[in-house]
Amino acid sequence: MIYDGIWVGKDSRIGNVNGIRKAFVDDMKSLGAPNLRWPGGCFAEGYHWRDGLGLAAKRPRTATYWGSQMPPELHGAEPNTFGTHEFIELCRLTGAQPYLAANVASGSPAEFHDWFTYCNAPDGSATLASERRVNGSPEPFNVRFWGVGNENWNCGGMMKPAEYAAHYRRFTSQVPPYGQPFFVACGPRGHNADFGVPWTEGFFEGMQGTIGRPRIDGFSVHFYTDFRPTKVSSAESTEDEWFAVLEKGLVLEKSIAANWSAMQKYKVASRVRFVIDEWGVWYNRSPEIAPGFQLAQVVTLRDAIHTGMHFDIFNRHADKIAMANVAQTINCLHSLFLAHEDKYARTPVFYVFDLYKPHMGAKSLNVANPAATGDIRRMISASASVKDRDVTVTLTNPSVTGDRTVQLKIAGSRKPAEARARVLTHAAMNATNSLGKPEEVRLKALAVQVARDAVAVTLPARSVSAITIRLA
Repeated sequence: MIYDGIWVGKDSRIGNVNGIRKAFVDDMKSLGAPNLRWPGGCFAEGYHWRDGLGLAAKRPRTATYWGSQMPPELHGAEPNTFGTHEFIELCRLTGAQPYLAANVASGSPAEFHDWFTYCNAPDGSATLASERRVNGSPEPFNVRFWGVGNENWNCGGMMKPAEYAAHYRRFTSQVPPYGQPFFVACGPRGHNADFGVPWTEGFFEGMQGTIGRPRIDGFSVHFYTDFRPTKVSSAESTEDEWFAVLEKGLVLEKSIAANWSAMQKYKVASRVRFVIDEWGVWYNRSPEIAPGFQLAQVVTLRDAIHTGMHFDIFNRHADKIAMANVAQTINCLHSLFLAHEDKYARTPVFYVFDLYKPHMGAKSLNVANPAATGDIRRMISASASVKDRDVTVTLTNPSVTGDRTVQLKIAGSRKPAEARARVLTHAAMNATNSLGKPEEVRLKALAVQVARDAVAVTLPARSVSAITIRLA
């Protein structure tokens, strides 16, 4: 994802800002991405941050867990060209806060503490801060979000819950006093048959009985709509497969409820929030996007519909969720972008992020939605928020064939004065944007009618829509 996708090099003929693909920077900035998580996934558990410092030409080439997924020209080795300073540069360019994932499986508390100091110590206050200055950044990075490990039940050490709890306590008990960190503990594989509840219970049980109270701000849940055990293709879909993917995605809501209930047993739900920092659809089969892109998948309209329904779940549980991060941004699973050499495309998922952007920083509104449950072929997924005089309502119609007309009414004395809407849809359920045809699926204006006390809109089949209502 990083090389060729985000990092093209400072000497590249591809438009870039200090080596970072400019088109990616511009699009992430336009979305108002609140944060970016790096190094992501299982790569984090073999990553040693010092390998990414200093002159790029002198950085070590290291073997990696994901070596087989690297572009062929890298021969399975991580060149460490993109390191901490480059990541912070990306965050500053896009306006996102950095979220660093620390190495617990093959790292140590000392390595974690040094990285924390290097990033956050004021200039001149510590030797590591002076080293940061020598490497070009006198001012601290002020990294607030820190993941203490990644999937420690699997590639992060194949640990048992109590074992990881012991590691978590060691890693977080002696953190230097710089800033107000937000520590994220490794939570469960939420798409297990048991929603990963045994891990949740085992971890919080393992945190009991300490003299001090270990600091836990976030609890990471990974939930993939996992179709790897099936023959479902990322690029093709029958009507039954379309609904199977969407229905499996809705299980996320049950996973949230089950793990929240488990947390309440240990009386931590009042101070710990979920961080759902990997989610998306993961298919077993996908046509090749570009040579060497082993994990890249074709992203279709179906994945965009899935995204809208996931966002509505996140919005409904905003009191429980501090953060939710789609697993990958570019050239991977459920990604927003594809890029190879000088070619670049926004996937249909990108446009759903754009539609939901007005919800950020707004106040959530309850939605009385009679079409929220029941047959997925007839349901409408919805969420709403208000900011100043504007109410944003997002609506997803997953039906393959049926348009749906709905009325939006706002409780209370304030009435709609005007409304506008945009929609993402396409005549083909397998529609996608590719490097060869990057604008096949795009947002369009959607007609709305404003009456005295309601707004009426017809939602096309296979669509995600956002309606903005200006209150009188």
